[in-house]
Amino acid sequence: MSESLITKKALGEALKELMVERPFDKISIKDICDACGMNRNSFYYHFRDKQDLIIWIFDFEFIQRIKPLEFTDAFEFFENTCEYFYDHKAFYVKAFEITGQNCFSDYFCEVFHQFSLEYMKKYFGSVERSDEFARFVTDALRMALIRWLNDPGNVKPHELAELSKEALFAVAERCELLYPEEMANYRKKMIQQNNK
Repeated sequence: MSESLITKKALGEALKELMVERPFDKISIKDICDACGMNRNSFYYHFRDKQDLIIWIFDFEFIQRIKPLEFTDAFEFFENTCEYFYDHKAFYVKAFEITGQNCFSDYFCEVFHQFSLEYMKKYFGSVERSDEFARFVTDALRMALIRWLNDPGNVKPHELAELSKEALFAVAERCELLYPEEMANYRKKMIQQNNK
């Protein structure tokens, strides 16, 4: 492991521990550096600010791990995502609360917007307005994760993934019953788009 990666990991672990103890806005760069025995120059050599460090933690621990994996479907991907957030619940509850420029919540949406676009293309082909659909799915995912992470009911990741799957199937089934003509027209439209 490179010296740079060791430094980044130490700073990341320090921030994660501090965020469990106190609010993000009460943690200084000095606090992070003191917690892992480094100086401010080490921090600023690798990161612009605390937000940048949170984003690096997410990239390093989640994105880099998940990118090479092959999932059978979007629900398996969602369950894997839930498992990661569940394992780091205390940290991400606080990370999602942060607002402002370059905040984690906005970064999360940008990353998952790309994942949503990829899954849409994989399962539905070329979809008109796919960017808007992906943003809708991403916003729903973010809010579902935030609500779940803050819920004291302690629903396990696989239970949340299964519940999400059942909810989507129930909505699809209800649409078939309530809007059969519209659903048939939508199917035709999708077939025509994918045959272009």
